[in-house]
Amino acid sequence: MSYLRGKNAVVTGGSRGFGRGIVEALAAEGVRVVAIARSSGPLEELKKEIRGEIETVVGDATDPILAARIIANVRPEILVLNAGARGISRPTRYHTWETFSLQVQSDLRGTFNWIREALVLPLERGSTIFVGSSGAALRPVAANASYAAAKAAMWVFARGVADEAKSMGIRVHCLLPVLSPETELGHEALRDFSRYAGVSEDVIIAEKAMKPFVTPAIMGSAVINILTDPTKDDDVSFRVTGQGIQPIEHS
Repeated sequence: MSYLRGKNAVVTGGSRGFGRGIVEALAAEGVRVVAIARSSGPLEELKKEIRGEIETVVGDATDPILAARIIANVRPEILVLNAGARGISRPTRYHTWETFSLQVQSDLRGTFNWIREALVLPLERGSTIFVGSSGAALRPVAANASYAAAKAAMWVFARGVADEAKSMGIRVHCLLPVLSPETELGHEALRDFSRYAGVSEDVIIAEKAMKPFVTPAIMGSAVINILTDPTKDDDVSFRVTGQGIQPIEHS
């Protein structure tokens, strides 16, 4: 019997890409999953196609009222903050502040709202929170400085709040997957990088050593691995590649 069976989980951005892979992996372990996304169509497909106890909620993950209600009503032992806005990948000189700061206003704010609610309640001792950042925080490029800045802020926030959460018996982990065309967001970003760099997508894939690609299934496996391996309890940050997870040492 799975160690995770019967636990409650909430996954924001759970209808597509990495979020869907995480929902599927948790459901396969017998976890009761609440998947949140803005659009009803993909959520309905999720519920039809994935076996397990899955509840879907249509909502904006940046809404602090939604975060407060879900945390209070579900009281998840596993909270996965995967939702993210789809911004524009372009060099900084082509941005306005509004387009540059979109993911700061959305992704970082949403992460703060959910974690704050989790700590105010608080969640039960032994609960785990995952923050979905990006490998862009480690290796930003000219065409994604806005996205990288937001994801780096989320990574730093996760590291900072981890000690506070630990004092309450709650683990915080941050996932930093490398760029992958296996998701819509990653595919769009790769296309934009290619256009602004003036080289083919294959060249960028080779330069960034993306293969084997990170898939939604690999992200799901990463979450299960961290949840079930006690040796990873004290590691806050993990780089995720097509070969699995690698703890990131903090200086």
